[in-house]
Amino acid sequence: MIVNDIKLAIRHLLKHRTYSFINIFGLAIGIAAALLIYRIVAYETSFNKHFKNYDRIVRIIRHNHTSEGASWTTCVPIPAGEAMRQLVPQFEAFSLAREAWPTILVKDENGIPKQKVPQPEGQISFFAESSFVQIFDFDWLAGDPSTALKDLGGIVLSQHLAQQLFGSWEAAMGQQVVMDNIVDLTVKGVIADLPANTDLPIFSLISYPTLVANQAHYFYTPDSWGECSSNSQAFALLEDPSQRDAASAVLAEVGKLEYAKESSQPKDTRVHKLQALSDMHYNEEIYNSAGRIITKSRLKVLGFIGFLVLAMACFNFINLSTAQATQRAKEVGVRKTLGMSRGQLVRQFMTETALVTLISVALGLLVATLCLPWLQLISDVPPDSPFLSSPQTWAFLAVTLVAVTLLAGFYPSLVLAGFDPAGALKSQLQLRSKGSVRQGLVRQGLVVLQFSIAAALIVGALVTLGQLDYIRQKDLGFDKNLVYTLEVNGDSLSLARLETFKQRLLQIPEVQSVSFCADHPASQNTWSTNFAYPANGEDANFGLSLKFGDADYIKTYGLRMKAGKWYEPSDTIGQAVVNETLLKRLGISNPEEVVGTYIRLGGGRKILISGVVADFHSHSVHQPLEPLLIASRKEFYGRAGIKIQPNRLAATQASIQQIFNDLFPAQAFLGEYFDDQIAQFYLDEDRFSNTCKGFGLLAIFIACLGLFGLSIHAAHRRTKEIGVRKVLGATTTELTALLVKDFLKLVLIALFIGFPAAWWLMNGWLSDFVYRINITWQIFALAGLLALLVALVTVSFQSIKAAWVNPVKSLRSE
Repeated sequence: MIVNDIKLAIRHLLKHRTYSFINIFGLAIGIAAALLIYRIVAYETSFNKHFKNYDRIVRIIRHNHTSEGASWTTCVPIPAGEAMRQLVPQFEAFSLAREAWPTILVKDENGIPKQKVPQPEGQISFFAESSFVQIFDFDWLAGDPSTALKDLGGIVLSQHLAQQLFGSWEAAMGQQVVMDNIVDLTVKGVIADLPANTDLPIFSLISYPTLVANQAHYFYTPDSWGECSSNSQAFALLEDPSQRDAASAVLAEVGKLEYAKESSQPKDTRVHKLQALSDMHYNEEIYNSAGRIITKSRLKVLGFIGFLVLAMACFNFINLSTAQATQRAKEVGVRKTLGMSRGQLVRQFMTETALVTLISVALGLLVATLCLPWLQLISDVPPDSPFLSSPQTWAFLAVTLVAVTLLAGFYPSLVLAGFDPAGALKSQLQLRSKGSVRQGLVRQGLVVLQFSIAAALIVGALVTLGQLDYIRQKDLGFDKNLVYTLEVNGDSLSLARLETFKQRLLQIPEVQSVSFCADHPASQNTWSTNFAYPANGEDANFGLSLKFGDADYIKTYGLRMKAGKWYEPSDTIGQAVVNETLLKRLGISNPEEVVGTYIRLGGGRKILISGVVADFHSHSVHQPLEPLLIASRKEFYGRAGIKIQPNRLAATQASIQQIFNDLFPAQAFLGEYFDDQIAQFYLDEDRFSNTCKGFGLLAIFIACLGLFGLSIHAAHRRTKEIGVRKVLGATTTELTALLVKDFLKLVLIALFIGFPAAWWLMNGWLSDFVYRINITWQIFALAGLLALLVALVTVSFQSIKAAWVNPVKSLRSE
């Protein structure tokens, strides 16, 4: 029986090739889109699950609540960590971890570096206690996990790093390496490289005693409750996942008295909490060392878009199948007369749907495979991530095959199998009077829904493009163009060579200025402190952000002064400039008023304010302007900004690198343009824009594909009417307008439905930006014009073709 059903299904598909092609091609595109989105979602939701103790691993975070609002940090002060170790009984293991960004060197017998490997972007190194490897079950290729991080001077390398340094990981054990040309270390272990879907892509692990022994002259690690950095973190392993709430309750009591003593504002609170490992990849409020964060809301949006595109393809199938119903009425009547039951008819039509879906799945898989390289435009999924070899991919395709068959085939099957055999054989007019009105309303409703979705995605694409263009064109308050940046170690030897480095760089004709700093004008870093103004007054009820740079900072980055002057050259904090936002928060309207006065940072000495600098965006435009102070402090310098001319860029970069290698032979040269760094702030927005553009085009294509099929059916159904009108003198334009107007009405209705939904969704997206565009009527006008134009072209093609048919052929007897 099933073989006969398949034969009949094949015969029907071959008989109606145009409709079959539209159905198969539309479903294939929808399935390919759903498959690509599934690949993204499956990858992003698999993060960190390779760890055996995935559900028991937690990171300690801190919730800070001040008069300015609430914030989160991964900061764990050293004393707080020691208290947690003693006071939280639910911890099976606990480890402090200090993040580092090392360059690992191997020297020859003469002490000259023969191999140097900087930590790549997106990888992590930690100074970690020996219990760290008890919490995270790494795959050890060599070494003893219980002792590798126990003693001073021990380092554990990743497999890839060991191969880079020594040719093979087997040769690494016991070898001597140098960290940043400062700290001598011995390789005590090698761990296998972690998979791409991890938030802890370990580059190296250095024993915590090494940090303690060297922090005085290089690794600044404050040992007080009041000072902390997000680099100082702590991880723990719960004895049981169900103990998380109990552990959090105990943890909340740690440091209450100590933090209260440190705070100048009695209402400010700092409370430690637990963050599950499962939350690290999705929480954009909390620092992620690897930097690869995708919010759950974005995953839901992606999944929803994939479902909508696939549903639109199914709507096409439903529309075309029900539109063909009257043409197949006699076929149904004959089969029922010959004894076929309604259930058998439903099975026959479902077999046709299953066959179409099966072909579409195969074609969709091919399309998705060809489109894999473009997936990098909207996601972090690595190109070498398993796809066709993944059992999950085939499981998803199997579920899709069944779901699409049921969704696309069930309703048309019921419609076709429900015809009355006597009426079907007697006349199609009776059929039309009974069921065509209801079926027509369903078809119209699905067309409206399709174009509503397409219109909303078009508006989304236009809004994201407008916002990104606004960001790129916005005056950030500094000059980001043609500033070449690089990093320099902060050890005493490197700091001593900075002036020589600057002078040699200035000898390059294309170099205009050079500045050393702790942080560029815009970054994702935040240094902050409490302060008092005037200096002999009480602490302000808000914090002050800090940046440290030399006297050429203003010239290199094109900052603008509002009052006074930039501070004089100095290695320490003697003078400082403040920004306009600080004055606004203090209620000072005249910038000249603060020039020559003093400000106090923390509990330190007074600092002279030499000038007021114009506001600039020290972070992305997601965040508001903040009170800021800029001063010199050479001991914190670790970055260089080099303003260069636009001519001979490649030669200039090569000259900069040569000078760097001459003066810092043991350090890795990592050069990058400042505007490229800023572009990374908006990577998620770029991807969201690409998502809207790509799937918006797919949605409009699928909707037009269905519209094209329905226009063919409409022209065929009204063949004799067209012939009569043409004989009576109707022009091609009039006949085309007759066929087109009904479809354009549906598109207009769709726009009125889709636009409000798009406005609501995109207004919510824009609310994440402090500085944003307004969604104007011009955006909707352009989106509507595009949708109407595409629909008009799609329908007009078939309408004009029908209007050109010789009326003699149209009116001849069937």
